[in-house]
Amino acid sequence: MKLRNKMQLLSQSYSAGAAEWLSSNNSAHVFSSFERACNLIDEQGRFIAIVHNTIGNGPFTIVLEELPLSLEQMLSVGAPVVVGKNSLTVNTTTIDFSEATLWSARLDWDYPKERPHHFRKNIRDLYLTVQNNASDGSVSIILCSTKENMGYVCTKVAESAQQLYRGIVSGNIQEIYVGAANMAGLGVGLTPAGDDFLIGVMYALWAIFDQKDAARWSRTIADAASSRTTMLSGAMLQQSANGHASENWHALVDVLCKENVTDVTRACMDILSLGHTSGADALTGFLLSIDCLSDHVSFGLGDLYYEN
Repeated sequence: MKLRNKMQLLSQSYSAGAAEWLSSNNSAHVFSSFERACNLIDEQGRFIAIVHNTIGNGPFTIVLEELPLSLEQMLSVGAPVVVGKNSLTVNTTTIDFSEATLWSARLDWDYPKERPHHFRKNIRDLYLTVQNNASDGSVSIILCSTKENMGYVCTKVAESAQQLYRGIVSGNIQEIYVGAANMAGLGVGLTPAGDDFLIGVMYALWAIFDQKDAARWSRTIADAASSRTTMLSGAMLQQSANGHASENWHALVDVLCKENVTDVTRACMDILSLGHTSGADALTGFLLSIDCLSDHVSFGLGDLYYEN
C-alpha cells in the first residue's frame, strides 16, 4: 500500500541516544518496518527505532503520540530518510519531535543494592511468573529443565552461560568472551534468543555487582557477541553493555525493589509480551545469572530461589 497524501506524526518522547543520532545524521534509510515499530540505519551502521507509544521508550527510540496506520504501511523498507532540525521525513510521512520530551535510557542500577531484602524476595516471585507464563519456544525452559529435555539452542545457551559465569567468578575475561561469543546469534529473527539472553545477563550484572565490574564484564560480552549476530541485535547488545534499558525494564527493576508483588507480576508480563520470545529470553538470562552468581556478591543476595 502506497500513501499519496502527506502525513505528519508527533513524537511524545525520544531517547538521548536517538537525539544524538538525529543531531549527527546526514544519510539514513529504513532498515526494517513492522506494524508498531520501524528501524532506521545510517551510513555508520547506527540504529534508531520509531515506535508506537504502547511499546514505550528505549535506548534508541522515538515514541509516537498516535499511530493512525501501521508503520509498515507508511515507512517502507529501503526508503531514504531526510533528517531536519526538528523532524525527519520518510516517504510522505514527517515525524515532528520539536516538542518531544528527552528520555534517559540509563537505569538506576544502585537501587537493587540499596534494597536487597525486597529485591531478593521479589526475584523469587519473578522467577515463578516467568516459569508459568513464558512463551513456548523461548529459552525459559532452562530455568526448570534438565539438559536432556532441551533442544539444541537451549542446550547451547545453557552451556555457554555456564562458561561465561565461570569466567566471571574466576575473573577470567577470556572465558567470559568465549562464553558470550558461543551464545551470540543462536536462534532466529532480528534479535536471536542467545542475544536476548545475553542482554538479560548484562542487566543482572549491573543489578548485583559493583558498577566498575559490571561495566567491564558487560563490555566484554557485547564486544564478543555484537559482531557475531545481526546488526540490530548487535546495536542492542552495545546499549545494554552501557547499562541502558527500555522503559519496561526500568519499571521492572523499580518494582523489584518495592513491596507490591502485583506490580512485579504486571511488569514481568509487560516484558514477556515483547517480541515472540525476546522478553522471555532476556528475563531468563537475567534470572539464571542472578541465581548462579548471587553467592559471589557482597550485599546479601544468596539463596534466591527455592527448588520446585
